[in-house]
Amino acid sequence: MKNLISERGLIVASLFFLLLFVTCTGGQNENEDASVQLKVRALWVDPPGFADRETVDSLIEKCKVARINTLLPNIMLRENVYFQSENFYGTVNASEEYDPLDYLIEKAHAAGIEVHPWSCVYYSNPQKPEWVSKPLISRNYEHVFLSAAHPEVNPYLLSVLKELLKYDIDGIHLDYTRYWNAGFDYSDTARRLFYESHGFDPQDFLDHPERIAPPESDPYPVRIFSPVTMEERVWELGNIERTMNRIGLGYAMITEQPQNIDRLTAPGMLVVDFYTQFSPDMMKALERFVNRGGDLVWVAPPGSLYTTFPGWKAFSGVNDIRFLKRGLDNLSPVGEGSYAASFTPFQLTTSWNALETGEAEIIATIGSGEPIVARLKKNRGSITTVGFQLMESNNAEMLALFKELILTYRKEAGVTGKEDLLAEKRGEWIDWRASHIHQFVTDVNTMVKSKDTQLQVTAAAGVGPQEYNGIYREGGQWLKDNLCDYIYPMNYSDNVETFREILKEQQRYTTPEMAGRIYPGLQIYLRKDGKTVPLGADIVQEQLEIIKEEGYEGFCLFAYSYFSDEIAGVLKNFE
Repeated sequence: MKNLISERGLIVASLFFLLLFVTCTGGQNENEDASVQLKVRALWVDPPGFADRETVDSLIEKCKVARINTLLPNIMLRENVYFQSENFYGTVNASEEYDPLDYLIEKAHAAGIEVHPWSCVYYSNPQKPEWVSKPLISRNYEHVFLSAAHPEVNPYLLSVLKELLKYDIDGIHLDYTRYWNAGFDYSDTARRLFYESHGFDPQDFLDHPERIAPPESDPYPVRIFSPVTMEERVWELGNIERTMNRIGLGYAMITEQPQNIDRLTAPGMLVVDFYTQFSPDMMKALERFVNRGGDLVWVAPPGSLYTTFPGWKAFSGVNDIRFLKRGLDNLSPVGEGSYAASFTPFQLTTSWNALETGEAEIIATIGSGEPIVARLKKNRGSITTVGFQLMESNNAEMLALFKELILTYRKEAGVTGKEDLLAEKRGEWIDWRASHIHQFVTDVNTMVKSKDTQLQVTAAAGVGPQEYNGIYREGGQWLKDNLCDYIYPMNYSDNVETFREILKEQQRYTTPEMAGRIYPGLQIYLRKDGKTVPLGADIVQEQLEIIKEEGYEGFCLFAYSYFSDEIAGVLKNFE
């Protein structure tokens, strides 16, 4: 009853001030839009921000100046937590003498600031090696993630997060609620459990797809080349798997061995990317594949290819490649009566490399007219040279174009029909991995709301297929299922135009129902001369203006270590 009275009083007071405003000003100009109210002004606080009482006091004073009303302190990171825990496997940096979370809550609440402990859940280095998530191929990769598929991991994380509910928190903020990238989790436990439920080993997507789908169901096989260097550069593997997942066609990967190329079926397609240390034997194998009727697509080949193997110029119809720039530009078709004439020009941000073509047909150009994509039909096969890094882009038009290219080459080879059993099996593997993340967020929500329905569950997560197919989570679905009250997508960029593009792509997958529950995360740091320094306050100001222009009702800054006095001054005067 008390809350109801307070709410009624608030409504009455609001109506009174609204009437007073209209009386005094004559009302708002018809041509003037109502200002978007930024109801959430949040800040991610890394552990140095609550190292001791004096630091917390300074943090709160700075937040009061900047009118920050929500703090997300990072109280669970790798081998450390900063609250009292009996269940955490690692170092507990809290005691009766100084409990960072408890003191921060006390000071923040006294200043009218909410506190949502920020927990990097799967980003950890556990004492149990069998909990570690693994990539499809690996050698000496540095990052360690817990496996969401291991049956002991999610219950463990829930037991640690439950201990936060003993504190006077306003909610729990989830981060790293994902796989490291699309090329994970091929750990022994995940593979075994998936095999038991689906009947095939996902490790066979490397070199042995015939064990997953019989060759007769894969008449135009699409294979992705996996260089030896990718065993250490697992982010390249993730870029490829994410891109191919989004395209939605069946594919598998093959390791860097000439005999693997020689046993490929032709017609078919081999995509080569991130390949810089080629050998004569491998180059001859690639030539044999094309001569047998295979379609080779080489993405962003290095310039050294044309100097190390001069014969490749005549074979590919491209004489050289040179870097142009990185940024936004148009990709436009060239030619009539060819595949290239079928797509509509679109804009794309990527690294652009111009091709010096010989006999190859130019398929696409950049806005300045420089050749960017070219193809040479050779014997029964073809070589397509792509001068931009399509595997690193989330651009929907580009992905649709790449899919159409595959289907067109497939049709040219005389392969008809829509059956794609390998794509179905790939989809099962994608969905299975995502299901463990979705279940974890469901369990966190149930746990938190059982304690108090007013407590919020939020997450650092984005929306769209690049999320689902790239790290096997989808923040938009969490909002639709009411598993999260709000999400904070990491829309990080130190460039204003790139920031606009990021928001534009995000809005492509944002429904009206979600819009008021998404608060962009802003980068407030910059890499300069090998150091990480605060971003210019003017850039932060511009990004905040864009946030309001686009109708967002809040934001979150990353992170407190770079929260300069100049940036705080911008926020002080920003409404």
